[in-house]
Amino acid sequence: MEFDLIRLAKEILDVKREDVLVGIDDDCALVDVGVKLALTTDCLHEKTDFPKGIKSEEVGHLSLAVNLSDLASCGAKPMFFLYTITLSEKWIKDFEGILRGMKNLADRYGVAIVGGDTDFGEELHISGFAIGKAERFVSRANAEVGDRVCLTGLLGKAQLSLEQLMSGMSRDEIAYPNSLFKPEPRVKEGLEIAKFANSMTDVSDSLAISLHQIAKKSGVGIVIYESKIPLNHLTPYVKYEKALELFLYSGGDYELVFTSKNPKYIEIGEVIEGDGVYLVRKDGSIEDVEFRGWGVS
Repeated sequence: MEFDLIRLAKEILDVKREDVLVGIDDDCALVDVGVKLALTTDCLHEKTDFPKGIKSEEVGHLSLAVNLSDLASCGAKPMFFLYTITLSEKWIKDFEGILRGMKNLADRYGVAIVGGDTDFGEELHISGFAIGKAERFVSRANAEVGDRVCLTGLLGKAQLSLEQLMSGMSRDEIAYPNSLFKPEPRVKEGLEIAKFANSMTDVSDSLAISLHQIAKKSGVGIVIYESKIPLNHLTPYVKYEKALELFLYSGGDYELVFTSKNPKYIEIGEVIEGDGVYLVRKDGSIEDVEFRGWGVS
């Protein structure tokens, strides 16, 4: 449903102006006001986005991290951030911790938190708005046939940890607590990759969704190879096919996936002529990679 709503918003709000270079339907908008600025916003809700047992500082960290991840996915250097926080009664005492969590992450990347709005309601809700400077803006739209498909890191850790938490394990027992409670946006990696990548996005909803977005926006097909997908970080905890499912279809990891003639990090596939996204299994069989992940089943 989310992606249907995005398409509707793009249809109604599409802007044709010289100072708007990229509008709705990418990780960030890009505007030119004498300098090229990347703009992004994201919102988090207590019931759907904050795992059980999350600390107030981690709430603040996460609310900024999701926005910095969008800027990273475009190769933009983060500069400014504003927040809107709706506090429920039980979270009022944690307001200081939320702000300190934001500030600790902001300080690491030179981000100025320049303002915000605070309100009260029945559920904790945080929306963020971030601005970055884009020397070379990389969108989802320019993947080229022959590009290699690469990832900045391992996937599936956040969802694995969430499922373990929901099964009754404590946060001290789950496999990757930092991936779930305190994911690190790949800001430095995004700035480096932007120098040579043709397309890029972050893996917030799932690798499958991200690859489909790149393929569709670029008018190409993408093939990934099972033999190149690292799963050793997952197979100690789940069976092989479950590990592959987590790698392809789970969200929340905030790694970057990009295409380039200059492969770096973890290479998992290539861009081909045609359309769609496909998985080549170790036995040579080919399967469709479904458009499926966080919020899409």
